[in-house]
Amino acid sequence: MRILLSNISWMGWNIFLALIPLIFGWLLLKTRQKVLKVAFALIWFFFLPNTLYLITDLPRIFRQWHYMHYAGQIVLALQYFTLVSVGLATFILALYPVEKALLRSSWPKKKSLVPLLVIMTNFLIGMGIVLGRVQRINSWDIIVDIPKVIDASLSIFNSLELILLVLFFGLFANLYYFLCRKSLLVS
Repeated sequence: MRILLSNISWMGWNIFLALIPLIFGWLLLKTRQKVLKVAFALIWFFFLPNTLYLITDLPRIFRQWHYMHYAGQIVLALQYFTLVSVGLATFILALYPVEKALLRSSWPKKKSLVPLLVIMTNFLIGMGIVLGRVQRINSWDIIVDIPKVIDASLSIFNSLELILLVLFFGLFANLYYFLCRKSLLVS
């Protein structure tokens, strides 16, 4: 029971962080003021990795599983299913409307650049996931401790293992996004 209650705490916090880019992506689309658009876009961008970050918590279930009895295992499985589902859903729901808005806007003049921007964003999400999971950088560190973020970001490029992890998460984000966005959302 202790494990299930503890999970509610940290899962709830991580789900809250995954909802931030969803909210600020929506605010970005609704506002007309340029200063607010920039602020909302930055918040959206820096918190976007928190969406797919939720799937990186999935291995915890294997450490917790053997401490639970049958009924507890069912609840545990439901907790992690919810966590992963929220991560995958918030990722699509936060990125897709921004992509659509870019396609509708007068910028960029060449609409063919929008998929490239999405692909690059997904690889940056992969880097954000590695910064969070491995380097223990939080989204708000970009404001409160920029040198720490820069140092952690540069250290990724000194490690082949971390570069491969960024590529893995970036590829996963791109495959999931481009394969599922249309089927999960009504255009």
